[in-house]
Amino acid sequence: MKNALKQQLREKAKNHKTTMGVLSVKNNFNGKQYIQGSLNLEALINKMKFLLNGDSFSNSELQKDWNEYGNEGFSFEFITIIPNQDNPYVNYRKEIIKAEQAALLESDRELYRHE
Repeated sequence: MKNALKQQLREKAKNHKTTMGVLSVKNNFNGKQYIQGSLNLEALINKMKFLLNGDSFSNSELQKDWNEYGNEGFSFEFITIIPNQDNPYVNYRKEIIKAEQAALLESDRELYRHE
């Protein structure tokens, strides 16, 4: 029973496709926005929340606002999703960097600067 469950979980993890693209973290009180791209947006959200809750995030301005407003004061949104083309010749890192730069240029909100 245990082995069958482990095998099933392994298969599920192996077949899981990550979501690549650009994430926006918006402060719902002052409208400021933090934009970052990633090969795995779900993992990026988990990492950011872990670091912010542990008072260890690299952006001190965002960390200060997180400490003041908490998790409820922010919204996380995928603003660009890069489709997985199952093509070994596509450089997804470059695609994400381009999408992140475009999102930064197109943003009409005040941004948390990257430190």
